[in-house]
Amino acid sequence: MSEPIGLSTARSKLAIEPRGGCVATNWLVDGTDVLALPAPLETFLASARTGGIPLLYPWANRLRADRFEIAGRTVDLSGVAHLKRDGNGLPMHGLLLRWRTWHLGRHGQSGLEARIDWREHEELMRAWPFPHTLRVLWQLRDEGDAACLDISTRIEADGGCDVPAAFGWHPYIVIPSIAGSRISLPARRPVTLDGRGLPEADAAPSPNLAAGDVPCCHGDDALFERADAGRGTATVHLSSRHVRVDIGREYPFLQLYSPAATGSGVACVEPMIAATSALTEGHAPIVRAGAALHANFTLSVTTA
Repeated sequence: MSEPIGLSTARSKLAIEPRGGCVATNWLVDGTDVLALPAPLETFLASARTGGIPLLYPWANRLRADRFEIAGRTVDLSGVAHLKRDGNGLPMHGLLLRWRTWHLGRHGQSGLEARIDWREHEELMRAWPFPHTLRVLWQLRDEGDAACLDISTRIEADGGCDVPAAFGWHPYIVIPSIAGSRISLPARRPVTLDGRGLPEADAAPSPNLAAGDVPCCHGDDALFERADAGRGTATVHLSSRHVRVDIGREYPFLQLYSPAATGSGVACVEPMIAATSALTEGHAPIVRAGAALHANFTLSVTTA
């Protein structure tokens, strides 16, 4: 399927593009788009750029190397065509940014499930040799004065082997005006990154930071390990609305990306199953053969 899929409730409408990795490209709440794209839609879909709400799978952010051993298997990305890489040539944001082949199922007007049976795709198996099933569910709902979007991700290790998990999500929240905008973050521990955006292995542990606010568009690209228990909450406060990100306990890390800008910009609070490059460091969670991992987070929008 190449046409966009629309989900809707009384208050909001969401567009998902199966031809673009099932990225959500716009979310209209009371007629105003919550999400940001870096380019017009067709230009955006023709590239491997990130915007809207993309799934970063099977890893989020960047990897330290193309070749590594994990869960008893060798991963070699050196020959993968069209692999997104950062400015230093490091593998970036996984394999599905523009993946087109999904099994899709509607859940009424407000829900959609997308599924990949990894074993069906030789190209994916060569790059990520872990047979499994990936399921993603998007569910819109209205709750009180909030428009909500639940996003659930499930890895089923149904291929007879263990499956590493290092995925994440990257919601781009549009900031119409920087004046008065801020981001409230939960209690957290900063992870020290080097000049390539990779965790410094020999860095002394940073002290925990209490829950609090940081400005939008501050220019930092920061990684944190959550210090709160259970679900965590981050909120982007704007002049006209609040966008809240409720993060399930299955996401112990979050990346904050809000590049410096003038006039308008974006803010990204990114739930991550594992730290940047956890796969190459051997620190990624492992879904044992026959088991499953389920993770969820919710975006909700209220009027300021």
